[in-house]
Amino acid sequence: MSHEATARTFDSWAAAGRDAEMELEHGDVVRQVQARLEQRPGERILDLGCGNGWATRLLARAAPGATAIGVDVSQAMVERAEALHSNTVRARYEVAAFEALPFGDGRFERVFSMEAIYYAADLEQALSEIARVLAPGGRADLVLDYYKESPHTASWTCAMKVRTHWLATAEWIAALERAGLVDVRAERVVDARGPGSEADFAPSHCYSDYATWKAIREAGSLWIRARRPA
Repeated sequence: MSHEATARTFDSWAAAGRDAEMELEHGDVVRQVQARLEQRPGERILDLGCGNGWATRLLARAAPGATAIGVDVSQAMVERAEALHSNTVRARYEVAAFEALPFGDGRFERVFSMEAIYYAADLEQALSEIARVLAPGGRADLVLDYYKESPHTASWTCAMKVRTHWLATAEWIAALERAGLVDVRAERVVDARGPGSEADFAPSHCYSDYATWKAIREAGSLWIRARRPA
């Protein structure tokens, strides 16, 4: 799918208020990951697929003097991020495609992404861009729910009407290594809240029934970690 079509999809999500669902659904996993990132004072962070900027702001607050830039292909999402922004946070937001990041080589000590990298129109180019904008020794942390070892997510492409990359863990690791990143490893992070009760479940475009929701929650999010060589 083209960048324009993807942008239209997520513009419509922003208009429908679905940006707020992302923090509610993924917030616990992001906070678990963030607690283990060992962020350093003054660290420069890029958040790919920032949506309304909720994770960008969390990352920017994590260490003294840290700064974060969130990018998203959706203009409407970036506008939502700017509307929700606090001047107490060293963060800003830009419209950009993953395959053509408007930043110089080695600009960031860390690249982060939650539930976004698999939307890249050209995944190989997007991962190469991550490697390019990372400083030597910089780290990439990509978190996603949509991967082959969580088989109930297979239907998401049709449900979301957006082209995606549904890869197995080994395929993700190999893709990051081809981009020039090293020490690539992966693990699962399971939401500490669990699936909740069936009585509280409401079907959605990605979760047609409680059994599907429960299986995906129990499979957890895939956290892929990598480093640019020093």
